[in-house]
Parts: sequence; C-alpha cells; structure tokens
Amino acid sequence: MDEYAGRVLAGRYRLPRPPADEFELVETRAFDTYSGQEVLVRQLLLPEVVHAEVVGDEAAPQAARHGVGDSAERALEAARAAAAVPDHPALVQVFDVLVEDGSLWVVSELVPARPIASLLADRLLTPYRAAEVAADLLGGLRALHAHGWAHRNITARTVLVCEDGRAMLDGLAFGAAQEALCGYDPVPREVLAASGGEQHGGWGGPDSALALERARQARITVVGPVTERWAPEQAGLVHQNWQLAPPVGPAADLWALGALLFRCVQGHPPFPEESAAELVGLVCAEPPALAEDCGPLRPVVESLLRQDPAERPEPEELRGWLRSLVRTAPEPDIGSRMVRVPAGPGDPHKLPVVRRKGELVRLRRRRPAADATAATPAHGRHARSRGQRPGPADATGETVEVRRRTGQLSQSTGRAPHRMGLLLVGLVLLLLAALVLYAVVFMPKGAGGVSSRSLPAQVSGGAAAGQAAPASHDAPTPTDRATQQTPSLGSDFTVRADPAGFSVAVHNGWTRSAGPNGETAFSSGGDMMQLVIVVGRDSAADYGTDPLAYQDREPELAPFRSSMWSSAAGLKRLDAGGAAAAEGEFTWRDPDSGNQVYGCNLAIARDGKYDIVLLTGPDDQRSLISDYFGKAVRTFRANG
Repeated sequence: MDEYAGRVLAGRYRLPRPPADEFELVETRAFDTYSGQEVLVRQLLLPEVVHAEVVGDEAAPQAARHGVGDSAERALEAARAAAAVPDHPALVQVFDVLVEDGSLWVVSELVPARPIASLLADRLLTPYRAAEVAADLLGGLRALHAHGWAHRNITARTVLVCEDGRAMLDGLAFGAAQEALCGYDPVPREVLAASGGEQHGGWGGPDSALALERARQARITVVGPVTERWAPEQAGLVHQNWQLAPPVGPAADLWALGALLFRCVQGHPPFPEESAAELVGLVCAEPPALAEDCGPLRPVVESLLRQDPAERPEPEELRGWLRSLVRTAPEPDIGSRMVRVPAGPGDPHKLPVVRRKGELVRLRRRRPAADATAATPAHGRHARSRGQRPGPADATGETVEVRRRTGQLSQSTGRAPHRMGLLLVGLVLLLLAALVLYAVVFMPKGAGGVSSRSLPAQVSGGAAAGQAAPASHDAPTPTDRATQQTPSLGSDFTVRADPAGFSVAVHNGWTRSAGPNGETAFSSGGDMMQLVIVVGRDSAADYGTDPLAYQDREPELAPFRSSMWSSAAGLKRLDAGGAAAAEGEFTWRDPDSGNQVYGCNLAIARDGKYDIVLLTGPDDQRSLISDYFGKAVRTFRANG
C-alpha cells in the first residue's frame, strides 16, 4: 500500500503519488480497495462550464451541482454505453466510469501487456508478425461491429501485445467519451433504442453543417495529429450537402487498421504528423506514402487506406487475406533468438488467471507449504526424487520392499524403459524406409511436376512421337464445317472444323470471332464464358521450349499477371502424344467489373510452335468450366 499513497477516487481507487515533474496522472495504475486488485485508470479532462442561476431554471443548478456541463454528461453516457459492450477475448474490459473533480475517469482491467508503440521503439514488426496482430484485432473489431459499434480509437497506444503474443484492443470507452465531448454521437442507434436512451440522454450528434464543423474543429484539438484516428470520412471538410457525406462506421476502423499496419512495418505513419490541421487536410487531398517495405502485406495495406469507404475490403475478405499471409510465413531461424527453457516442471502457480467481467475478486490466499505437504501425501516416485522414503501404503514402496526380500532387484530393471524406447524408434525408422522403398519402386515415375497421365494423341496433331504430321489432302474449307455429333460429348456440343486450322468441340449456340493477335474465340454471351484457341502463333525460339514456363509469358494470360489479386493452382506438365504440354488453373479479378474470373489453360509445344486452349468464365461456375474444358481438350486437333 505504500506504493499507492496518492489521492483516492470514488472512495475506492487509490492512485500512486505523481512524480514531482508531473501535475496529473493521465494514465496510471491504481489499487482497488474493494477487491484488492490493481486496475488501470485513465483521466479525461472536462471543459470548465460556468452556469448562471436563472429564476425558474432547474437544469442549470443541477448541472452546476454535478460540476459538469451538457458535453460532459454526454461523454459520461457514451463511455458507460461503451463499457456495457459484451466481453470478447480481444477487447480489454472496462469496470467503472466516473466523473470527479472536473475529470472523467475510466477504470479498466490491468492487462500484462505492452502497447505496440513501446514495441516499435525497440524494433519494427515483420509483415507476417503484423498480419498476426491484425488478425487478432480484426476478431475484436468484428465483435464490435456486430453490435453496431465503431471503435474510432485504434492507435499504437491502444493496441496491446500480451506476453503470449496475442494482441488486444483497448480504449473503446475512452475514445467514445472523447467523441461525445467533441460533439459527435458514438453510441449506435440500436443501443440507444434498446436502453431507452432516445428518451433520456440520446442527443443524435450534430444536426447542422455549422454544428458538424464545430465538432470537427473540436476533434482536431482533442485528438491531435494521430493518423489512425483520421479516416477520410472523419477528416473531410463540411460542405453544404453535409448529410450526404459517408458515415463514420466500421470502414473507418479498417482504415485505422491499415494505417497502424503501415506504421508497424514501415516505422513511420503514412501521413506526416507535425500538425493536426495539416494532417486532416492531407488525408483527404493526398494519397498515403508508398508502402515499399511492407512486402507481402503491401496489397492489404494499400486496399485498407483507400479514400472511398466503399472500396475498402470487407472484414470477412480481409480475414481471409490475413490468414493466407500468416500461413505462408517462413519458419524462424533456429538459434538466432533462442530462449533457454528451465529444467524440471514449471511453477503451477504461474498459470494464467481467467479474465471475467464485472467486479474484481480477491485471489484466494495460498496455504503454507508445510500445511500443503502434510495434507497431501507425496507419491513414491516424487518422494524418491526429494530424497524421502515412501510410506508403507505406497504401491511403489511395497514393490521395492518385496524385491529386496527375495533378492530379485537388479540393475537391469532401470534399463527396460530405455530398451523399449530404442525398439519403438527402430520400428518407426523401418516403417519409413519401407514407405520410401514402395514409393520408389511402385509409384509412377515423375519429377518436376510432370503428370503421369497423357493427353489424346490427336492433340499434338495426330502424329506419332518423333514423326511429322501427315499432310491432309481433304482439309476443310472455311465454308465446310463438320456437324458430326460425338456421343460422349452429348447433344449440346458439336466438333467444329475451324478455318484457322483446327477442330474442337464447342457448345451449340456459342458465336465465333477472330481476335487481333491470331486467336479464335467462341463466346457464350450471357454467362460470359469464352473458349480461346491459338494455333502455332508463338514460337519456342522466342518463348523457350518449356510449356510450363511459357504460361508465365503467355499473352492470353496477361489479365492474370496484371491483376493484384490472383492465384494459380494445378500447374503440371503433360504428355500430348509425344509433344510437351502444360496445364494450369488460374483465378484473377476483372479490373472492369471487379468479378472473379476462373480459367483453365493448356499449352502444347508442337513443331517449335505453341498451341493454346483456354476456357474462362465466372469463378462460381468452376465445375461447369472444368467440364467444358475437358471436352475441348479431348477433341482439340491442329491440322497443320
């Protein structure tokens, strides 16, 4: 108690004595005399209000009696509403909110953690570690957004990193009090309606352009130059049509999360923070600094820092990106930062304490070690490790005593477990060797992603391996189209002989068109499916002889390579009747419509030239595209 010798708040929270160079303790530990636990206390100075005594006016004396004004009352109500948000593992709990001596005090749990600003002072975070922190924070934000709340106070000081590496979010009630003090209304409408706040205390925020501009100027003074708290919809100028401005909601928290990730990896904020007024102007007028050092996290940061809230990713989409990034994180270097684990069992009294909502409870006092030892008899094995003799009722002690009497105790008894362990290790190694031998002898031979299956021989032109394709004397003319129906393809497909020198199965009703680069396209129209065929346009001398590497430069896959959000799967080499071929599945986002596109591609190296079969369509029709692509590959034949 000597440490907490300062003032006492609300008759229960003892504050430490402030240092000589500090007038007030804005954020400090405190001791709760009711529960005997330490808590964290934050102070928010309230504006001084002078109330005039008016005859017949009961509101002014009542406000003067409490020592606060209307704005302070709103700040108190907003902080208490934020403290009533249901618990979440990623959110710090708030125990009490009170007003005393012209200040608003927020009492919350004292988490054994460090603010991320303190960690950044030592070293920056890697993109993968920053993605882990963002994934933890996103869980708490999604819980807040589900209850209609927006946090509005995500900074490097309110994000805490615990001893076990988890990230937690603090400052919800404190930020809500600041917003209300400036003149905004951070409490969601549904929360006010559920608690009856619209009838007593719900003020609704600014109701005119002048009031909104006053609140904005007050927020510049109260919040200051903190980039994370100035999303474009919060920093924008107030115009005549101020009611059409984007509302401050969950998208503002995602913008703040992007600014925090930028700071954690780059080491500086995306906008200069010399002046609050200058920062507010730059956020709305200039793009953020380039996230050059963010590496694989750069697309996520840039998408979160978009000015238009509608263009920022949804929380579910952001969660998928972060999880993918964390899964691809490289393994740490063993030995670079090793921590020696103490030998023997750990201290059972250092287990984490379960966090609970509400009043703090006093921890039960542990019994003395002597009483605990006397109450609980030690097991024989542990008694021997401490140099004690097991009791007569101990099973191990009885066994030892019997063996001593019969003279059967030998040194080989302690070696049995060791031999059993060696036997188990030998059996495991023998099983692994048998599996490797089976894979080498019986499984199909293939390396470097070469598939064991083969394409039909006619895909490579119908010639045998090492032979040139025979000349076709009855080659079809442009007006001579084959109309034969293949039973295995179904009645919806027809094998068409094209003037470009190939034949392929195309769905009935698809229209043909010739592209500017020598490609032939068959389009479905309504569902935007398209089959693209290219015969002998690109030479192996320009693109190389490896069809798998050719797909990285294939002109038809240029939209895939230029898309910021794209993925490839199923890349493998094939055998097309003696000719080398490669196949793959590609997904990308169409820059014009924003829709996901799925494509199946086949590249065949034939006589120093490349043939291409590409079928694209909507990502939600993958199974149908794969079926159509399989029919096209089975029936494709180049006449040249």
